[in-house]
Amino acid sequence: MRLRKSWEYLAVKKKGKRFKDKSFWLQIIFTQDSADPPKLGVIASRRYGGAIARNRAKRRLREVFRKNVTAFPLGSRVVILPRPALFAFSFQEIEMKILFALAKTSFVQ
Repeated sequence: MRLRKSWEYLAVKKKGKRFKDKSFWLQIIFTQDSADPPKLGVIASRRYGGAIARNRAKRRLREVFRKNVTAFPLGSRVVILPRPALFAFSFQEIEMKILFALAKTSFVQ
């Protein structure tokens, strides 16, 4: 599932926990009593690069989320901002970094 509305992104930005890495920034908010599936939003602005680089980064991050959706707690909302150093790492390294960031934000039980 994806975040679609601007108010969903703003809620994560205001109340969410942050994790910064040189390849991405992650923000997450968690609702404990919710049984909704986790949702992901990716923000890749023009500062990140051209359309090809932005879309490639979004595809990679969405695939990491899709493969590991069970690692994200129910009711969580995640926003990821890719950084230019993202392509210096392999897909497996990006996957490990995101799972580490998820554990670091202390939402994984």
